[in-house]
Amino acid sequence: MDQIDKKILHILAGDAGVQTVEISRAINLSVPATNKRLSRLKKDGVITSYTVLTDGEKVGKPVSAFILVVLQYAQGVENFMDFVQAEADILECYAISGGYDYMLKVCAKDIKELEQLLLRVKGQNGVVKSQTMISLMEHKCKPCILPDLEDETDG
Repeated sequence: MDQIDKKILHILAGDAGVQTVEISRAINLSVPATNKRLSRLKKDGVITSYTVLTDGEKVGKPVSAFILVVLQYAQGVENFMDFVQAEADILECYAISGGYDYMLKVCAKDIKELEQLLLRVKGQNGVVKSQTMISLMEHKCKPCILPDLEDETDG
């Protein structure tokens, strides 16, 4: 991946809906050359998908929380993963190190709905412990991992 590919990723991270012609102007390449680079970045798995980020308040899901979960590994890891995939309000799931096995990022319309989701999580076969932390304020959300852009003078 060269500097131009990195610039393309930074442009798309700012607006995944940007037109190819705008990208081509920003990187000083033709539209066909830009399309070729975009296709290669997708084929190589660097770009895995395009998405839309929404405002939880405006879509009726203003409550966000993190649920830490301990599973009894002899039971239900596969079933737990199926549950996680099926729950629309579980936004992210990470296997983690430390005293817990998984961390879930969830959303809800209110505390009552969050409690119902938490009860469903706790009710899954193999869940032995959980801890929930409600997010008070989001100060930074950057769901895209970007490569560093080197200074143009560095080469």
